Amino acid sequence: MLRPVLPEQVERSVAAAITPAARLVLALAAVHAARVAQIAALVLDDVDLGKRRLTSAGRARPLDDFALKLMVKWLGHRRRRWPGTANLPLLINNQTANTTSRASNHSISAPMRG
Repeated sequence: MLRPVLPEQVERSVAAAITPAARLVLALAAVHAARVAQIAALVLDDVDLGKRRLTSAGRARPLDDFALKLMVKWLGHRRRRWPGTANLPLLINNQTANTTSRASNHSISAPMRG
């Protein structure tokens, strides 16, 4: 029997994630049931902080308080870490920040393993 993940369980798991990107990925997967490929495909225009909305696969979803907080932290980290990047994917890394490509599915899911 499937049981929903409790908010406390998600919060403990997210706290164990080391990077802001890993925390955001975990929250999007656990709370919004987003798959790695969907998360990798997100671009900055898919995030509307003012309206607390995230558009994934053409479908707008409300961002809960927890995911919104992690999104804001990630975007702040992203802006500080790569201030001059023109890369539009939401999740970028050292290899993609100076290109126009997105982070790979593997680089997004790897921190969740183990």
